[in-house]
Amino acid sequence: MHSSGSPGAPLTLNRFFMELHNLQQRGEIQFKEETQPEGPAHDRTWRCFITINFIRLPYSQEPLGQTFWHSADQKQAARDEAARQVLKNIGFNDTVH
Repeated sequence: MHSSGSPGAPLTLNRFFMELHNLQQRGEIQFKEETQPEGPAHDRTWRCFITINFIRLPYSQEPLGQTFWHSADQKQAARDEAARQVLKNIGFNDTVH
């Protein structure tokens, strides 16, 4: 699932981490990401952990210091789902800026 990338388009899988990264580039959030592979190469599982270090208002300050994580069979899927959880918890409105 991919978005057209046009402004105002709803976020879809593969866009959540990119939008979170864009928020960080604009100074609206700071986070630390850690992605870890688990299991043998032929049956790999990926875990992505995203810890929120700073959130600028008007986003919710409640998740500050929390770590969000997801596990998936593809690295990008783990990253995007963890990022989706972060965006949801800070009150991001699901629209690409």
